[in-house]
Amino acid sequence: MNKDRYLIGDVANLMGMSRDTLRHYEKRGLVTAKKAENGYRYYTEADISRLIGILYQRKMDIGLDDIATLWDEHGSEDSPERFHSIISQRLEEEEEAILQHKRTIAKLRMSQKDCENLRNYTGKVIQCPLPDSYIIDPDLDFHDGLEQWFQYTREHAGLENMYLFDEYRICRETEKHGCSLNYQKSQLLLHCDMAEYTDYPLTKDIPCTDSSVRYLSAFCTSQDRIPDMNVVNPMLAYARKQSLPTEPKLFSTFLMQGMRNQIQCYYLQLFLPLSES
Repeated sequence: MNKDRYLIGDVANLMGMSRDTLRHYEKRGLVTAKKAENGYRYYTEADISRLIGILYQRKMDIGLDDIATLWDEHGSEDSPERFHSIISQRLEEEEEAILQHKRTIAKLRMSQKDCENLRNYTGKVIQCPLPDSYIIDPDLDFHDGLEQWFQYTREHAGLENMYLFDEYRICRETEKHGCSLNYQKSQLLLHCDMAEYTDYPLTKDIPCTDSSVRYLSAFCTSQDRIPDMNVVNPMLAYARKQSLPTEPKLFSTFLMQGMRNQIQCYYLQLFLPLSES
C-alpha cells in the first residue's frame, strides 16, 4: 500500500468500514476518489483525514445530510458555526430520547411492582399506606374516568402513569343482604415518585393524598371494575378481629387488565381506610 495512494480495499480495511459504505459516501459527495494512470481509483492522505472526521461525526449519530453541509465547500457558514448548530439540535434529540427511555423504565418498574404485589398478596389482607400521590382530577364520574385519563395522556407526556381510583361508600350490613357498595366518584392519581417523568404542571395548589391515613389493602381479580363484596367482607372481618375501626369508605383501582381462566378481567387493589377512633 503506497502511503500516498490508498485503494478502496485498503481504505475499507484501515477505517473498518465496508466498500459499499465507502461507495455510498462517494455518491453523497462526501469523499471523491482519484483515478490513477492504470485506471485504478485511489484516495489520498487528505481523503483519509476527511473520512476520519466524517466517521467521528457519524459516531455522534449525525445524519449524512447534516454531514454533507459541514463538508460543503460552497457553504456560506464556517464549519464550527454549522457544527455548533447541528450539535445543539442533536443534544436536544438525545436528551429527549433519554427522558423517553427513563419514562419507559419507570412504567416497567411500576408494572413490575404491581405484578409482584398481585402474586404475593392476592387473597390476603395487609396494612399499607396509600401511595403518596398528586390528585390530578378529584371528581369524575364512573364512565368519564377512563375517557378523562385518555384525554390527559394525549395532552401530557408521563400522565399514562396515573391510576384511576373509584371511591365507594360501604353501606352497613343488614341481616338479609349484608354490606353493599354505593359508588361515589372517581379520581385520577399520579404517584409522587412518577412526577419527574411528566410535563404536566404540578403546582403547589394541586391536592395530594393524606399520608397520615392508614389502610387495609387487598388484591383481587374481578370480571368487573366494581369490586366484589366477597373480597371486601374479609377486609371488614379482619378489621373487626384486629379491633381496627374503619371508615365507611372503600377505594378501588385496577392495576392492569388481562386474562384469567380465558376470561377478560380486572386486577384490582382495594384500600379500606382506618379511622383514628
